Amino acid sequence: MEQVAKAIGYIVYAVASADKHVAEEEKKIAHDLINEHWTLLADNEDPFGVRALDFVDKIIVSFDEDHLDSEKAFESFQAIYTERNQDFTKEIKQFILDLCIKVGSAFSQMNKSELVLLSRIEILLKD
Repeated sequence: MEQVAKAIGYIVYAVASADKHVAEEEKKIAHDLINEHWTLLADNEDPFGVRALDFVDKIIVSFDEDHLDSEKAFESFQAIYTERNQDFTKEIKQFILDLCIKVGSAFSQMNKSELVLLSRIEILLKD
């Protein structure tokens, strides 16, 4: 489940940074939603999803500090998703899509770059 959590960190960051700025509201909504739906990320090694939540939080903060490009974050998500597709259940895919919509809307209305990225995410997850 670690790779799924890593992928979620990438895609959340990609959406949050699509406008070249990651707002605290975006980080908070991601944290709160992942915390609320921790069961999706729970496994035998992390039965309460605590490590997954901490992992995603650290990824977002680290990428923000390093000013990782939104497109590179999306490409990293896409690579993990393609390689580990079997780990992304229907529920996880829907969660990722919902999470991205809420993160994109957290600071203000979605801008064009966020909407374009969201449509790319939706197309990728449809398979």
